[in-house]
Amino acid sequence: MHFKALMMVVQSLDSDSEEKRRAKALRRGYARVPTYQGCEAGGEMTDQSCYHQKTEQENGAHDEALSNTEGFQTWLIFRLGILSGMFFVLFTVLVIAAIKADNDIQWEPAFRMYRGLFLFILELFLFGINLYGWKSVGINHAHICDFKNLICPLRMLEMAMFFAVVWGASAVVFLFSDQFGIPHYAHPIVLTCFFLIFGINTLNVCFRHARFWLLKALWRVLTAPFHHVAFADFWLADQLNSLVVAILDMEYLSCFYALDYYSVQDRKQCGSKLYGLRPLIACLPAWWRFAQSLRRYNDTKQKFPHVANAGKYATTFFVVFFSTVATTHKENTGKQQMDFYFLFWIFSAFISTCYTYVWDVRMDWGLMDPSHGFLRAKLLFKHLSFYYFALVSDLFLRLSWVLTISVGEAGLFHSEVLTALLAVLEVFRRFIWNFLRVENEHLSRLKGAADHSEEELREYDEDAESEDTEE
Repeated sequence: MHFKALMMVVQSLDSDSEEKRRAKALRRGYARVPTYQGCEAGGEMTDQSCYHQKTEQENGAHDEALSNTEGFQTWLIFRLGILSGMFFVLFTVLVIAAIKADNDIQWEPAFRMYRGLFLFILELFLFGINLYGWKSVGINHAHICDFKNLICPLRMLEMAMFFAVVWGASAVVFLFSDQFGIPHYAHPIVLTCFFLIFGINTLNVCFRHARFWLLKALWRVLTAPFHHVAFADFWLADQLNSLVVAILDMEYLSCFYALDYYSVQDRKQCGSKLYGLRPLIACLPAWWRFAQSLRRYNDTKQKFPHVANAGKYATTFFVVFFSTVATTHKENTGKQQMDFYFLFWIFSAFISTCYTYVWDVRMDWGLMDPSHGFLRAKLLFKHLSFYYFALVSDLFLRLSWVLTISVGEAGLFHSEVLTALLAVLEVFRRFIWNFLRVENEHLSRLKGAADHSEEELREYDEDAESEDTEE
């Protein structure tokens, strides 16, 4: 039964009907419902109306009604508190055990494997906070991200904390594997398989609709530019751009178990045999957004912003290229001083930072309007200080790569530890970015200025009646 359902999902990844349903969702009617929307910059808060999808109650009325009951909310908070406490205890034990661990344990391979999984869990946890923030100001994230129904933020946080507890338990058992008579490196692969099986299982538990949405959205991202690009597609691809380190760590895990698992003496060199693939894998998230931007240009024939947006992601290719060449040249020559390749790496990184920061602030967030305190006319979040914090923090976090060429080159921190720190900072930057990006999309759709491809809208016009009849 579940296998049949899984095959139906896989077959639907390339189906035209799914494309048409998504196109239809972009033009679906909305009813006005009273919600708190926000105020003009510097003005008083006012209650205004916000769009709300008509079919939302039909899709998830039972789950949403259950999540909104006071008793269920209390029970969710209690479970979330228990899981948080368990994770805190496990993390404390993990730190103490890691400090006192036997030096014979080669910690670097395990550190990289567990780091990648942790970054995915952290992204999921922060996404739960994003959901709470959007819901508190009346943003219909279910429509914007093309979900079938709303997701309860507390349940999303609970699931993230459950994954964190499983992750912490696996890491602790890894350190004490000798006492249990279990091979050390059996734990990371078992943990990874658990997460993969959880994501693709067909049981109607733990947000099955959201997990299937993720599988379909990932397929559209991976096969860009062969699909029409909606907001949910490039929003997910942007999340993957902030998880480059996690994606590289998953490549490292694959290399380790494919090449070095049975060769203890070679584990420190894991991945070196396939080092040439790492720059290509590092460019993949940027390529997906680059291809999506070109597809949006092909659908809309608008050079701006789509070609300009493609150029923004193209700068990442130069950064990865020059950083790879500079690192390889340094390893081959042993030179520590700055050279031609190193300078070009810095120059390309600086250009990319300026380009992406300006795009974040002006295009993705719609800020920097001088007549409204360098913000914008309509704001949904109550505190103006949050917007200014986002402007400043995004700049500094975009410049975090400077630590790589300063602290990293000086050898003050282990390179993998520094990479983990920078990766966490990038996930946090994306967390702040999500609030304002979805808010700006919400306001754009209220104004009727949402940017959708002409072909998507044409498909809706042709198939709306037949879709209504089928439903």
